[in-house]
Amino acid sequence: MSVDEEQLSLDVAAPVRTVIAYTDGACSGNPGAGAWAYRLEWPDGTVEEGAEAEPQTTNNREELKAVREALRAARRRIGDDPSWRVLVRTDSLGVINWLEKRWKRNKNLDLFPTIDPLVDRRVRFQHVRGHSGEPGNDRVDRLAVAAYEQLLGR
Repeated sequence: MSVDEEQLSLDVAAPVRTVIAYTDGACSGNPGAGAWAYRLEWPDGTVEEGAEAEPQTTNNREELKAVREALRAARRRIGDDPSWRVLVRTDSLGVINWLEKRWKRNKNLDLFPTIDPLVDRRVRFQHVRGHSGEPGNDRVDRLAVAAYEQLLGR
């Protein structure tokens, strides 16, 4: 068997599995108190969620951190397994452009070195409209808002 045939047989034998990652960032004032949130929906039906708030941040910063934390959480489970895909669903076109096209990277420069290594060939981005009834996106929006409201004592 040639190397190409061997690789083809490996590719055919390994089914592709996809985890869907919903991400969102939110701020009360911009800058102001804010938070990121993610939701991972695994093919086996399990769901993982995470959120964290900061007293002084920006919406764009929290949008980026949401993607980073979602990818970190996914990597804890999938490692470097090539049979996995991660579909990041976000309502931020800025995030998609910054991470896929490295577009206009003039702010939040400290975050990119912690995100870029996580965006490999297995990661795809998909834009979803915010506040449009998309259950996963609506859920992460609620998680992020709840996180910064808790920080503010509301």
